[in-house]
Amino acid sequence: MLPCMTHQHEPLPWRAIVRGVMLVTGMTFLAGMLLAALGITPKIDPGLYPLLALLVGGISVAVALRITDTTRPVCLVAMGIGIWLFSGIAVLVGVQSLAGWFQSSLSIVATMLLGRLLLGTLNELPVQSSYAPIVRSMTQTRRTG
Repeated sequence: MLPCMTHQHEPLPWRAIVRGVMLVTGMTFLAGMLLAALGITPKIDPGLYPLLALLVGGISVAVALRITDTTRPVCLVAMGIGIWLFSGIAVLVGVQSLAGWFQSSLSIVATMLLGRLLLGTLNELPVQSSYAPIVRSMTQTRRTG
């Protein structure tokens, strides 16, 4: 007897995860360029910029998860680690300090969670089951007389 394959035993879809990392990185880069063009930078708007960056990052993660069709928690973690490692390039080119890069892990975790939450709210469509009328008729109380 062969064991049943569940989501836990399926291999990770590495191509989808790498594609998700590239999508999130590209979308947040473009959004950052747009914010800079609009004059919204961390130095000018220290209160607004982090909120907008979190929102843009969350939307990017939701879009990447939707496009790559990977919603398993392990895939989300792998994508977050990939984004964090990819963002380490900023340390190599001297744009960010090593300590700042390690501190960015908290914002990446928040971004990944927000993106997953946004995906859940964006995906929820009212589902009309073919069994819904039967269930409704069974749960209705019958009044006599």
